[in-house]
Amino acid sequence: MRIGDRIAIMQNGEVVQVGTPDEILNNPANDYVRTFFRGVDISQVFSAKDIARRTPNGLIRKTPGFGPRSALKLLQDEDREYGYVIERGNKFVGAVSIDSLKTALTQQQGLDAALIDAPLAVDAQTPLSELLSHVGQAPCAVPVVDEDQQYVGIISKGMLLRALDREGVNNG
Repeated sequence: MRIGDRIAIMQNGEVVQVGTPDEILNNPANDYVRTFFRGVDISQVFSAKDIARRTPNGLIRKTPGFGPRSALKLLQDEDREYGYVIERGNKFVGAVSIDSLKTALTQQQGLDAALIDAPLAVDAQTPLSELLSHVGQAPCAVPVVDEDQQYVGIISKGMLLRALDREGVNNG
């Protein structure tokens, strides 16, 4: 049973687990929940928002006075190669890299000049089956946005593969 962005799994008329798809897939409450997803093509069931990591690491908030130097320090402090720029209201602006920030600094340009062409953001409602090529070809984790272009999170190659590899999770 799906309620909003949460799923309830019932066994013998009783709710045995409630959570987001990612929580249930990665931390099943019991063997019944674990086997519930065996044989189900979750790439057609789950969407980008269901597996997007909502971590603040690598998140660059575009504010007055926060330029390439500050963004570069943030990424270096967090040991990240790429960052995701958002502005007021969590609106996604684009991605930057350590290299693009260094170039913007050298050329004495602002944060907007450091934005890179890839990866393009994907819509939160995009089925996992449609993400394989996009995520696989991206140089970094792919940003996920909602219909208002608000930042939802990121999906890395590893995250997508783990979500699709239910048998590996169930057996290990």
